[in-house]
Amino acid sequence: MECKNTGLRTVAETNECLFSFSNYDYMKVLFSIIKLFIVFLPLNSVFSQPGNLPSANSSMPIGDAGVDYNLFDSKGEKEGLWIRVWPSGSLYYKGTFVSGKPEGEFLYFYDNGKLMSVLHHMTDKISAIHFRPNGSLQASGFYNHPVGDADPTKEGSWGYFDENSVKRRHESYSYGVLDGEFWVVDSKGRKVEEGSYLNGVKDGTWCSYYENGKLRQSVNYSKGELEGEFVSYHLNSNIRIQGQYLEGHEDGSWKTYLEDGSTEMIIKYSFGKRLKEIRINGTFEDTYPDGRSMSEYSYTDKELDGPYRIWFDCGEYVIEVFTDEETGEQLQRRVLSGTQVKEEGEYINGKLDGPRFFYDIKGKLVKKEVYENGVLVD
Repeated sequence: MECKNTGLRTVAETNECLFSFSNYDYMKVLFSIIKLFIVFLPLNSVFSQPGNLPSANSSMPIGDAGVDYNLFDSKGEKEGLWIRVWPSGSLYYKGTFVSGKPEGEFLYFYDNGKLMSVLHHMTDKISAIHFRPNGSLQASGFYNHPVGDADPTKEGSWGYFDENSVKRRHESYSYGVLDGEFWVVDSKGRKVEEGSYLNGVKDGTWCSYYENGKLRQSVNYSKGELEGEFVSYHLNSNIRIQGQYLEGHEDGSWKTYLEDGSTEMIIKYSFGKRLKEIRINGTFEDTYPDGRSMSEYSYTDKELDGPYRIWFDCGEYVIEVFTDEETGEQLQRRVLSGTQVKEEGEYINGKLDGPRFFYDIKGKLVKKEVYENGVLVD
């Protein structure tokens, strides 16, 4: 799954044994005297009142506490009420089978007795509500009925919730594969990302947003591959980058813009290959392969304009230990050490103007030139 909500765990992670009834060893001891009182809570009630969720103790049929109970019919199929317990004796699940098939409501519990899941087996699908051990709603949606020994597959709309039971992510499924609407919101309900899937891959327009709700990026996919227009925006809503993708590769002219809306640079691509770069406005840095600065120039309307610098190919990134001023904790950071400026000066309207300095690799000034309107005067 491309987009992950770090504040949420998936249903598969929390309920990996949900449908594997053979995961727990259980005793084959029948009740000698059984009185069964089955509590069926409407899903809406379970969903809206987490404080009143049933517990394992309140859901355990009357009889010998912690003892598994199950029945088979004359054909050897599960029939009637079935329960299973954790190794500790706490109730794991209870539900009813008819001719070997689950029917109606099934309740699942954590080992601590808290409600884990409520499943309702209907004719064509299974509705599901899953909870965290602290009682907060985690996820809700539908499953298809399993075929043979296969696990049930998610179907239709699924919602995922944070610790406060607020919906934060929406996914759509078809037979267990992402298909349809997808969106993520932050803790305040503001959209973070939205788009759609087709047969498990991104398809159509995907958008991401700033915290203030303004559009951050819009990109198009075709069957999981970048295709068509790409646009990203500055926080003030002016375009930042604009271009086209062709079969997952940058193609044609791509333009970048400064916050004030002026064009920063034009880059020519041919099926992902960078052919040409035209610098128009702003400051540009070229680097050595490891990221060290090689040169820095500024442009105005395609002309060199402003200070410039050129660096020797020396220095390296090192790990530096420092103390956090607020916490006093010893931390590490990656810093650049041992670099040296080789040359520096200034351009005005495309021409050298003022002093121009040259240094050796130890930083000693070895030469100075003075220009006026591009002409060397000293």
